[in-house]
Amino acid sequence: MLLTFCNIRGQFAPELGLLRFQWSAAPTGRPRFQRSMSGVAQLVEQGDVTAVILDLHGLPSLGLDEQLWLAANWLGRVSVRAVEQVALVIPADNMYNQMVVESLIRAGRHFMHYEIQFFSNAAGALDWLVGEQNPAGQLALEQEWQQDAALPQLHG
Repeated sequence: MLLTFCNIRGQFAPELGLLRFQWSAAPTGRPRFQRSMSGVAQLVEQGDVTAVILDLHGLPSLGLDEQLWLAANWLGRVSVRAVEQVALVIPADNMYNQMVVESLIRAGRHFMHYEIQFFSNAAGALDWLVGEQNPAGQLALEQEWQQDAALPQLHG
């Protein structure tokens, strides 16, 4: 199931407990960034998500305000017991956001109980979370994501 959270494009597969999300448009200010991330948090808080792919492709460099908000308001919300694995997809050309993510992980390590792995592409992350147990499910998810990416995107 494909979803949109303001500036975030998402994919939720409840049968696999998988949530995948990626920025589809540059955040236009802190309120919109917070609204986008809060939508993701609300889905995770329901307890149906056990695996997450957080793809940072398309995300501009996070400012100090966004970093503080994530550390103080968001990380605790998404660190629910149901989440077991998180795959972080970090573009090779954005070392700044990689350092931001690593500092957020250090800041939130006392309530992050899930396994975290870093990837350079979403295909590797999807393979780690789904591929070994369900190759057909992995293929279906990737096809759904790619078909949606080919459609024109509307951003409100």
